[in-house]
Amino acid sequence: MTWLFEEFQLMCNEAIRIALAQSPKNRFQLTEFAYHRLKEHGLHSTHILAACEVAFAAYRNKARRSSPYVRHPFVKLASQAYQLNHLILRIPIKPREFVFLTLQGSEYHFALIDDPNLKKGEITITPAAVCLPLSKQIHSIEPSGLIGVDINERNITTSSTDGLTNSYDISRVPRIQETYRRIRSKIARLKGSDHRITSELLSKYGKRERARIGAVLHDVSKSIVEESTHKRMGLVLENLRGIRKNFARDRPVSTSLRGRMNAWPFYSFRRMVEYKAAWVGVPVLVVNPRGTSSNCPDCGSRVASLPKRQLYCGSCDKTWDRDVLASKNIMACAVPQALPPRRSDEKERGGDGSNPSSRWGEVESSRGKRWFNGTCNSGTGSRR
Repeated sequence: MTWLFEEFQLMCNEAIRIALAQSPKNRFQLTEFAYHRLKEHGLHSTHILAACEVAFAAYRNKARRSSPYVRHPFVKLASQAYQLNHLILRIPIKPREFVFLTLQGSEYHFALIDDPNLKKGEITITPAAVCLPLSKQIHSIEPSGLIGVDINERNITTSSTDGLTNSYDISRVPRIQETYRRIRSKIARLKGSDHRITSELLSKYGKRERARIGAVLHDVSKSIVEESTHKRMGLVLENLRGIRKNFARDRPVSTSLRGRMNAWPFYSFRRMVEYKAAWVGVPVLVVNPRGTSSNCPDCGSRVASLPKRQLYCGSCDKTWDRDVLASKNIMACAVPQALPPRRSDEKERGGDGSNPSSRWGEVESSRGKRWFNGTCNSGTGSRR
């Protein structure tokens, strides 16, 4: 396999050079330009097509700042080019010559491979792993309600339209990050003069950190999606994109807080929830989080801050947990705006693109009705 990895890498880079010289409009045109040149490597024609596809994707990457180059060894094959029989993977090398690989994995992975309802896609083989995408046709559920999800640094809180609230502890995540921050600091202090050893150690401990954090987030996201599937409810997430700009260097925040916010894996959690929900047909909506921690879910009045993450509403004389209040407001953001009728002096809700002050009352009055009008990623769910 080492020879195959090296040859495929050479073919990709040669196809990139041809693309830079010929400026093809699509990958099919690049294949016409490069086919006879790449044929000299002696590999099966399916590797030529895959190398041209990789080369054209690198050539058309608008974010690149220099000439593209394939640095890491791998092999890419279309779904019709390989055969997979449970544990045995057959891939072509030359015409009528094949290599057989024995896959290693858990019973969960093999159950997915043997499932006849799943469609196998383009496979990627590296020296360390085999990446096989699977897809299936899904039918989105008709949700009877919603579950609002509030993402915090140390917990994730959910509130549903049936009145239930759950809190998931993820305080392990910042503790893990702090542990590995100290390890990186120690590596820089002791091995900073040796760039090679420093890079190897940072890569080693970085992988461990991501794996441990990912395990925590996977458990929580799986539990939330299972709850929504069991209750047949959609999920409402907050769009936190751009939140790190509030902690930039030109902002008056402490260095420790800036570091914690820059390491906050909120998007990783959102991505996990979205693909797990798409796999089972659960709708997911993303809303603007503006004002979701500032207004009372019951009356919409402004709340005052109290110690220990508590909020107080003077209008209804009620004390709220900050995370529960936010999750209820996030969930209520997806409710249609027609309920209840507005006052004569009230502006159109959401007319300026922001969230309404509160829609929890609308949720309470809408129970039992098929009011949900959101959409999700329907059609095909995919998993790697």
